[in-house]
Amino acid sequence: MDPSSLSESQVSVNASKPEQNQSITFMDRDSYNAAIKGKIEVFKNIADHKSLALLLTANKNTILHIYITALNSQLESRTPIARLESTTTLNTGSESTTNFVEEILEMCSPLLWQANVKGETPLHIAARYGHDDIVKVLIKYCAKTPHQDLEGGIEPVKEMLRMTNKEKDTALHEAVRFRHLKVVTLLIETDPKFSYSTNDAGETPLYIAAERGFEDVVIEILDECKSPMHGGGGPLGRMALHAAVIWGDKYEDMTTRILKQVEGISRTVDDKD
Repeated sequence: MDPSSLSESQVSVNASKPEQNQSITFMDRDSYNAAIKGKIEVFKNIADHKSLALLLTANKNTILHIYITALNSQLESRTPIARLESTTTLNTGSESTTNFVEEILEMCSPLLWQANVKGETPLHIAARYGHDDIVKVLIKYCAKTPHQDLEGGIEPVKEMLRMTNKEKDTALHEAVRFRHLKVVTLLIETDPKFSYSTNDAGETPLYIAAERGFEDVVIEILDECKSPMHGGGGPLGRMALHAAVIWGDKYEDMTTRILKQVEGISRTVDDKD
């Protein structure tokens, strides 16, 4: 969900068109604005809290998608000093960021798993924008909430972390791409043994970090992930080492770490060799 879509023109003021889609209640403007501002009382006044999962924009963004994206836009609009003072304590009105998320999930837990048209869950959005406080809440809440559609008996939290959007990105892909180290650490600590596969662009989280020169993120993945190969693949048969070498001596420690900790990677050739 792009921040520029906060004022989605597709948001409908017609809340009931059963002949078109009986499972969706298109979000009206008041609800949309309440989601942006984190006005929890608006949603508490809805009699059937479970119906909050059906309250969607035309792009299938839920209350949580809208709220988390709006937080990022509000932070960017502040002065540099204000941003530093409110990195993880953003307030919208009288509700803190985590309070709003917790209360919404208490009312309607399925929102935790719900994806928009791009396949993005609230965790994808929180990871992309570096909201580590919200990521903590989503992980904590998921751990205590049963989910009926688990695959192969995987723990609910791990199932959520491994969910991919339509571009095959996990929340870790998103956190790494935008260098949100705190979120990267949280996600890896929660599911350290999972070997992340490539997205549609052929990138693993480790490759993305190495290709962009994010040495701190590369080291975090290498030190904390328990998977032997650390998911180091990239497009065109390249590996994280190929990407790291491009940076040369600027990130010598990154190259050295990859060589030391990813067994056999120095013998891997890309598709051009």
